[in-house]
Amino acid sequence: MVVYLPNSGAQEDPYIDNVIYSRDNAESYTIVESGRDNSTFYKYLIINDYSEAPVNWSEPDFNDTSWVFGGAPFGDRRDNNVDPNTDWDTSGNSPYNDDIILIRHKFQLDGIVTEAEINVAFANYCTPYINGEIIYEETGGNSHGSDYWNDDGTSSINPESFVSGQNVLAVYGRDYVWGSGAQNRQWLDLQVTAKVFEPTNESIIFGDTITVAVNNGNSGNLSAEEVIIRSYTNETNISSSSFSSIPASYEDLIFFTWTPKYIGNNSLHINLTCNCTDSNISNNDLILKVQTNIYRLKTEVDNEIVIVNQTRIFSKEIIIRNNGGLVDNVTLIPSSGEINSQLTFSPNNFIIYPGESINVTVNAIMPSSIEDGNHNISFEVKSQYDYIVSDYLLSSGRDSEVAWKWIQSDTYDEIYGNTNWTTLGFNDTNWSNAYAPFGDSAVDGIDYRTSWDADNYAYFRYVFNITDIGIYENGVMNINVASNNYGDHYINGIFVFGDMDEGDGHGAEYWNDEVQVYTNFLSQGENVISSVVGNPQNTQWFDQEIIVTFPQANLWNYNDKTYNVPIMIDTAAPVTKVNENGFYRNSTTIPLTWKEISNDGDLEGFYLYYQIKDGSSIGDWILYDYYESTYATNFSAQNGNIYRFRTIGVDVNGNKEIKGGYDTEIKIDMDLPNSDLWLSEGDIEYTNFDGVTLNWKSNNTFDIQGYLIEYKQDNEESWSNYGLFTGIGEYWFEPESDGTYYLRSRSIDYSGNKEVKETPDVTITFDRIKPHVKLNQIDILRNGDDLILSIQTKSENLSNLKIEYARLIENNEDILEWKRFDEDWIEDEFTIRSLVDGYTYYFRINPTDYAGNDYPRDEYEYIFNYTNNNEILLPTIPLKAVMTGKIKNVDVTVDENLNGIYDKVLQEYNGNDLSGMKANQYWIDYKLGKIIFGNGNEGYLPPNNASLRITYSGYDLLTTIDNKLPMSVEDLKYDVNEENNLTIEWNEPQDAVSYIVESRDNFSRPWEAIGSLNYTQNKMKYQINNLSSGYHYYRIISVDRMGYQNPDMENEMLEIFIEYDNVNSAGNGNSQSSPINNYIIITGVLVMAAIASAAYIFKNKSEEIPINVDNSTILVPVELLDENEMNSTEEKPAAFSVLQGSQFSRNVVFVCEGGCQSEFEIDDEESEIMCPHCGLIGDSPL
Repeated sequence: MVVYLPNSGAQEDPYIDNVIYSRDNAESYTIVESGRDNSTFYKYLIINDYSEAPVNWSEPDFNDTSWVFGGAPFGDRRDNNVDPNTDWDTSGNSPYNDDIILIRHKFQLDGIVTEAEINVAFANYCTPYINGEIIYEETGGNSHGSDYWNDDGTSSINPESFVSGQNVLAVYGRDYVWGSGAQNRQWLDLQVTAKVFEPTNESIIFGDTITVAVNNGNSGNLSAEEVIIRSYTNETNISSSSFSSIPASYEDLIFFTWTPKYIGNNSLHINLTCNCTDSNISNNDLILKVQTNIYRLKTEVDNEIVIVNQTRIFSKEIIIRNNGGLVDNVTLIPSSGEINSQLTFSPNNFIIYPGESINVTVNAIMPSSIEDGNHNISFEVKSQYDYIVSDYLLSSGRDSEVAWKWIQSDTYDEIYGNTNWTTLGFNDTNWSNAYAPFGDSAVDGIDYRTSWDADNYAYFRYVFNITDIGIYENGVMNINVASNNYGDHYINGIFVFGDMDEGDGHGAEYWNDEVQVYTNFLSQGENVISSVVGNPQNTQWFDQEIIVTFPQANLWNYNDKTYNVPIMIDTAAPVTKVNENGFYRNSTTIPLTWKEISNDGDLEGFYLYYQIKDGSSIGDWILYDYYESTYATNFSAQNGNIYRFRTIGVDVNGNKEIKGGYDTEIKIDMDLPNSDLWLSEGDIEYTNFDGVTLNWKSNNTFDIQGYLIEYKQDNEESWSNYGLFTGIGEYWFEPESDGTYYLRSRSIDYSGNKEVKETPDVTITFDRIKPHVKLNQIDILRNGDDLILSIQTKSENLSNLKIEYARLIENNEDILEWKRFDEDWIEDEFTIRSLVDGYTYYFRINPTDYAGNDYPRDEYEYIFNYTNNNEILLPTIPLKAVMTGKIKNVDVTVDENLNGIYDKVLQEYNGNDLSGMKANQYWIDYKLGKIIFGNGNEGYLPPNNASLRITYSGYDLLTTIDNKLPMSVEDLKYDVNEENNLTIEWNEPQDAVSYIVESRDNFSRPWEAIGSLNYTQNKMKYQINNLSSGYHYYRIISVDRMGYQNPDMENEMLEIFIEYDNVNSAGNGNSQSSPINNYIIITGVLVMAAIASAAYIFKNKSEEIPINVDNSTILVPVELLDENEMNSTEEKPAAFSVLQGSQFSRNVVFVCEGGCQSEFEIDDEESEIMCPHCGLIGDSPL
């Protein structure tokens, strides 16, 4: 590392500190377009005299917002076939009005301007500025008219006048008048062109020439002498810039071009040297690295011939891969020609990334005009990049030192009578070497390098070597010649162009001949360019250059290719035929044979088709089978049809024979008769009738002599004959047993053909038995949660299962009002909601099967045979008569003789002592659903196997809803005797069946159970013995039949305080004093106080109250009462009431008393409620 340490003395410090490059070429482009071409807009101000111009009007930061906005050109009339966009017209006499126009235009510029030029069309004077810097001043003159462009309006612009970003072009125009005042005119229009260096750090395409800018200068305080800035690669010197002196504190840019030589990374070294004392050399070297990429597409197309058959459809898939380093856009372009014009590509015009492969399908439909045979399709796969590069194949002597071989004649006579001298093998050893240009006086300011001053012929040869001719493939050469007076020009012995001894000749200029030809004149290796120029008089001149332009991709041997795919069109299909075999046939088996008529040799097989003609109806053609090497088959037919047959041949190329008709037809005459059978009752699947009426007739058959009616059950294999009938008719069919029956008719014609009918005409199920359904039992007592009923057993599938319910307040007996639920069964389960507390619910079902049999419970009939069992459990539970609204609910009749007559009528015994039953009586257990028979003396005894029929109204399930807690314990009484034993008594609360006694020592401890008892024990009395001194707390919890507990004892608890007082006796030892001299009992029921000489503490919950007394024996019950203000006002009838018993339930049911009388529930505990049925609003009764 070199460290620069400045000293206090004078020194030089030339440097290069930055290098950048631009991909754009160095060509100029327009950065401000003219109004003629683009109607460029300006801010403008028209004044009478320049003295009126605002100060600094041409500066970039001048505020021109008040100026007018208008487009160029500015003028007063059409000029040079151009109309002005903004009117500028002077008026009056000298001095004229509106003589002066000031215009300003802002434009953006990115990059560094290296060259710039302004062109102005104006009349008569103008002065332009760039960013406040004057370009030229008041150019113009008398009678100066506008021109695109005026010579005196064209000038170069100092590149340093431009800035990166916003620039301002300002122009001052002034009118000039000649002749009379009416003849003056105004015009102002302009354009600015520039070469702009736009830096980049992106990669370039291999073969691009970049412009390199190197920032350099001298940061020292002395000028640096003889400075050279050189750029080079490892193989080549690229540029060299020499400065005799760089002033102190100076900075500038130098520009040069460079074409990187390699694909990939390229390095350019820049070095600065000087003939000076440069103590800081750390800023004298730079390296520019540039990445180059190429574009290259690879297309994979196999060369297999594609067969196009009679469909004329061509389709082929190709693969395109991006093997270059650039993102490309691929376009597939069909070549010319009738076939290629049909090509389509999918996808097309698509983006492909480096390394990516994309499948493309090439499709076409061949025109019918294309004949069978071999053809090609072709298409080009084209990259989006289509760049070209240009290079000098031969430089002119004007621009470089170029040595030619040449020879001249002594007089104006040709040396050679042929053109051998133009060939590469010509021996020119006696010719001279000399540098172009050749001549005797300057042309266009260019002086000659070799003198040629004779009036004669001069011959010129230039030999050069091409190491890779492929680089110039598909290129062109621009041959430019400056010669005087005639000449012919050759490449490798081939005449290219010339005018030797033709016309009037011409003078020399750069260039008087410009010709473009293809590069196919060139060859690999050495090439020779030859010219002969003759001038019989005056001056002589010869110079030449050749610029070759070729596709840039040639540099890496790539070009977009055209691909050919061979195809063969074969649309000729084979010709085949089914052989004739007669028209009529009395067999359903038809032997068929076929053959090929054509003889193309490419037959692959036959498709055999048939068509059925049924009367006047002709069906579609149906493919029977495909055959390759087989020419015969047996065809199975059906009687009564005409069959048509044809073969369709197909060849190996997929061409299929087209045949509109048929080859042969055959009729099968074996018709079987047909008949129909149906039911008079209609199209029914189930019935509970004893029988059905059968009907039969022919079905479009006219030669039937009899009908055979047959039936069978679904579990039987064979059919049974029900009867043979000679004509159409009807008959009653009544099966002995239930089941599914198949019924059919089969007809027989006069030819003995018997109808074949595998499928029955009628399928019907006889079901004359009522459906039996049993539900799963539910709890007799339960809470108000949703109740789910489910099916335990059912005898068959059901079409419907209705559920009805009735309810009574528990322990009530009244006529039941049955209601039906609206809900449906879900997978053999039925959910019942909103059960009300305190009610007993009765549920009954009515199942219905698919035959329409139902089994309702309101008139339930149970028939069974007696088998020596006196207690019969009924399928459904009978209701008591009072609940049905009848005097009698259960009817029992007996068929003792099994003759089908139930003539024995029994009576129900209503007592509880069964020994009192009479010989014709039975007893009903309504709770268990049992019927109890006797022994013949005390109650009826049915004979064995006798049939009994019991008819009654019953139900299936019963439950009582109990959501209410038992009433709490109240009216407590207690007693503490001298032995310190506590006895507690209370009245029996409603619904309580047992009790839990709990105790605790103080308020901070939890309650503990110390005993339990039911209502039969001790008549609600509980005793606790031998209490210790101190406080004791007790409570009694009531428990109901559901196990619900109510701990809310009256006044919450008993609180007892026991105090011992030992007193020394001064009398005899037979004192009857109790060892407990005083005790305190505190309750929340009664307050009693006895004054004594002691003190006690009364404690209710957390409050302590001291009381002074003067006696030692104290009993203080305390009653705590809440104060309630009672208002005796008249009350309006309530809008709503609570359904009796539901206030203790988890689901409170309200009754709309003031409206529709409906029952309903609500979710929220609001003070105001609304009936969801009629909309009545009122206070909640809770």
